[in-house]
Amino acid sequence: MKAIALETVEGLLDGHVDVRRRPGSIQPLRYPFADTLFLDPFTRWVASCAAGIRLRMITDTTAIRIASTQRSTGGPGPGPEARPANYELYIDGAFWKRQAANGGATLTPEGGLAGDERASVAFEGLPAGEKHIEIWLPQTATVSITSVEVDDSSHVASWPDERRRIVFHGSSISHCMEAEGGSGSWPAVASAHADARLLNMGWAGSCLLSGLAARAIRDQAADLIVLKLGINVHGEGMLKERTFLDSAHAMISIIREKHPETPIVIISPIFSASREQAGSAGGPTLARMRELLEDVVAARVRAGDQHIRYLSGLELFDAADAPDLPDDLHPNAAGYRRMGERFHAKVLSDAG
Repeated sequence: MKAIALETVEGLLDGHVDVRRRPGSIQPLRYPFADTLFLDPFTRWVASCAAGIRLRMITDTTAIRIASTQRSTGGPGPGPEARPANYELYIDGAFWKRQAANGGATLTPEGGLAGDERASVAFEGLPAGEKHIEIWLPQTATVSITSVEVDDSSHVASWPDERRRIVFHGSSISHCMEAEGGSGSWPAVASAHADARLLNMGWAGSCLLSGLAARAIRDQAADLIVLKLGINVHGEGMLKERTFLDSAHAMISIIREKHPETPIVIISPIFSASREQAGSAGGPTLARMRELLEDVVAARVRAGDQHIRYLSGLELFDAADAPDLPDDLHPNAAGYRRMGERFHAKVLSDAG
């Protein structure tokens, strides 16, 4: 097999905000690399995970091998903590195979690493002839690509995604580490149904209505922007009512600096039984957050913004869906898929 030059591999990437270049590797990021020293270590970690990032190419190869250094949040297994680092292969738009890499390190509860970071994944026995290939990187891991190899006699060309682009920002419930793979996140499911291009800026534990996140979103090309807000500032009462309202308005205002008429959908928290009527450290409950976000959107509309819409998170996942909420916070793979289908029906379809 022959290796593709890393400069060429970089041109095959999609679903990322920036790339970190090291000698012998490229790492796609979901935040601007220039902000690295401004982000707290946890946010920097989750925004470096490869959620929604994929390699897109036109090729006649019958095998593809990806080597990388990989750090993941967990391994395969049953239960709500299962977070497999799966790569997913699509050929000519159809799902082909899902598999984990051999090797790769895993984060330990103490914050260290277990295992060898070096990882590789190979897809073999692909159909002969030219085809459109899309490989989704694992949403649960950071991936620094060291090589991509194809058949010696094959050719590889970039496959630019020219569809309308949807930019999503949210918490772990948009990052979707519990999904089977990156294409199983609810933003990916909804985008696929709408035949749209995806940028998933779901930052697990780090959707804090921050100015840095707003600037990063503002600077992206977008035909639609979806902000799913609230749950990460519920814990520890990070924002009280006044600061919650101010932060939500500030985030929208920053994004509007470069997207004055781009449609924006504001989504409030999905169902969580223990948090519906319970705030934390003086912060608002989830029920109250929904009222506040609806008020934010109503105020923007009254001020003349005709391109913003509110959607209650309960329309995507409510009490009836609780069996697919094993930890009372994160949906499982089936729950995420249902959320994506509902978002498409309510917002992205002709009816929506």
